[in-house]
Amino acid sequence: MEKRMDIHQLSSFEDLENHPLKNALSAFIDGHPASNFFQGLIHFEFSQDIPESKPILIFANEGDRVTGSLQGTIQSNGNGLKSWLSRRIIVWGGPLVEEGSSSVLNALLDELHRFAAGKALFIEFRNAFDTSRWHDVFANAGYEYRPHLNYLVKTDTQELVKQRMSKSRWRQIQSSLKNGAEIVEPENENDVMAFYQILLKLYEEKVKKPLYAPDFFLKFWKSKSGKIFLVKKNGEVLGGIVCPIHQNRIIYEWYVCGEDGKEKGISPSVLATWAPIEYALQNGLDHFDFMGAGQPDQAYSVRDFKERFGGDQVCYGRYHLIVNKALYQVGKLGLRVYQKVM
Repeated sequence: MEKRMDIHQLSSFEDLENHPLKNALSAFIDGHPASNFFQGLIHFEFSQDIPESKPILIFANEGDRVTGSLQGTIQSNGNGLKSWLSRRIIVWGGPLVEEGSSSVLNALLDELHRFAAGKALFIEFRNAFDTSRWHDVFANAGYEYRPHLNYLVKTDTQELVKQRMSKSRWRQIQSSLKNGAEIVEPENENDVMAFYQILLKLYEEKVKKPLYAPDFFLKFWKSKSGKIFLVKKNGEVLGGIVCPIHQNRIIYEWYVCGEDGKEKGISPSVLATWAPIEYALQNGLDHFDFMGAGQPDQAYSVRDFKERFGGDQVCYGRYHLIVNKALYQVGKLGLRVYQKVM
């Protein structure tokens, strides 16, 4: 006789702490072959009490055995109408489901859709692994698959990493160090805020997308979620990178910036990107994940920058579902206006 499948929905880490299946859920996530930071319980804990995003954790069980889970964040920007028209649910990393359990994935998606009604204009899964076996399940649930590239840098030995990297990229790293730049971690909140100001300028002038408030980055620095690496010269912050770490196995690029051209012979963006790769080499991690390199059919200068670090190009793609079509179109128009006026 088959055991009944139960679905659980949690929005606070306190609820998880008191849940009888917490240990089973933790073991399932940690032991899943596609386990990643953004689907892990450390991320769920970190995601609490961030004004611009609220976490949602959905998981399935049969008896005392967890069979699937997915974690997302409800994100919005600004206040009032702007906040209302920017509501979306982002699921970084993709769903974690027992092999072949399409019924479990269906149940998780159904629960997510019920939760999203009235709370989000769209849902987007940003996959961190190959989910091609689930394409039909997502398609039947109304999702559109969108190709999206990424680079994964294997961190086996420094010599092999150097061989795979472009020669000009390695020269930039060496030149930056030779000309007085150094890679350090923040000593205090002022260091984090100096990094944030450079990042904010990048988002306002080039990225043209909203950015978390400073408290997000200060919280990350104080948490056990990963590392912030800074590029400094003579004590001045020239750039940096925010890097979640998962199971001492994967390190990610979440946010990165650098004041390139400010100091002769120093490439802060390059050195900041090298920092997690070097950390992975020194600490036995498997690889560095760039977390996105754009759509394959569109020119993207950031992809060209990332490619020169010698990673393997993958295309795990994204799944996109519009929850409220009318408001979604209004929200898209509002984003285009925001990008033009910023």
